Amino acid sequence: MKRKIAKQAASAALFLLISALLLNTVGLALRPVRTDFGAVWKPYLAEPKNSLDYLYLGSSYAYCDVNPCLVYSVSGLTGYVMAGPEQTLSIAYWYLKEALRTQTPKTVLIEASALGFQPYQNYTQINVGYMPAGFNKLRAVFSASEPDLRTGLLFELYFYHSRWKNVSLSEMAQSLLPGKTDTLKGYTSVEGTFNDISDGPFQREDPDEALYAENYAWLCKILELCVKKGIRPVVVFHPTYSRFSPTFYDRVGTDLARDWPDISYCNWSEDLEPSGLNPASDFYDPGHLNQSGATRFSVWLGDFLTSQLSLSPRAQSSDNTAAWRSAASVWTT
Repeated sequence: MKRKIAKQAASAALFLLISALLLNTVGLALRPVRTDFGAVWKPYLAEPKNSLDYLYLGSSYAYCDVNPCLVYSVSGLTGYVMAGPEQTLSIAYWYLKEALRTQTPKTVLIEASALGFQPYQNYTQINVGYMPAGFNKLRAVFSASEPDLRTGLLFELYFYHSRWKNVSLSEMAQSLLPGKTDTLKGYTSVEGTFNDISDGPFQREDPDEALYAENYAWLCKILELCVKKGIRPVVVFHPTYSRFSPTFYDRVGTDLARDWPDISYCNWSEDLEPSGLNPASDFYDPGHLNQSGATRFSVWLGDFLTSQLSLSPRAQSSDNTAAWRSAASVWTT
């Protein structure tokens, strides 16, 4: 009798497991394919293992400003922008944990504007939802995501069940099949110029004490992880026309110098001239560079990484070298 009950319980558990897997597969099939504007895990995971020299973390201030193919064209350095829209530092920490499962970068650059973000921003569903299934995604769900989003983050069908009428079979197949490398490497090009840029620079609101302390704690977790893995972290603020107060940038520098004296801190927020940026032509809006601005900044960044950080390219396979040269040619010809 006990054996019969145990067998029935095992059968029921197996049925529930298979049902959950099937429902999750349907949810993934209905989820929109994502190739730009951050949270681009599938093309990232298609990169050859341990082939990237650097990673870039952050929000749209990272993925709109940095084109790794142009960085490569002037430096030979391979890199990827693993950022997301309005991505908080808590989510960025779990992104880095997950990203390091397949890559061993020498340097991680953190665009730190998220020190001024709220604990939850507008795109948690995108940022966390597109992470690969596993421990790091689970930790992001429960430590960095709004409680009311957790059901959908754990079960994709909850968010995307209504798409079944509109999604095509080819899109569903693309959602389920492994990703392929692309010529973006996490970059997103935006076109257009901000017409009222002459009214700037524009003032951003500094975070209050409690918010800054919470965000800074997550930044420290990112730095700690980098140091533990033997990776050089660099905290940066990009050239921008949407700036925090000088007091805020000074405080970040002071706190990092106290807590992480060996960490590089680069406040480029007002430094448009070194990278050749022209406010009249190179900004999509006060906070983001357009394609023209990203081109200038990325070329300058490639030189900075090699000349100032002494970062050198690692050896690559002939196939990956050819792939990177081909990807760079898309942006340089």
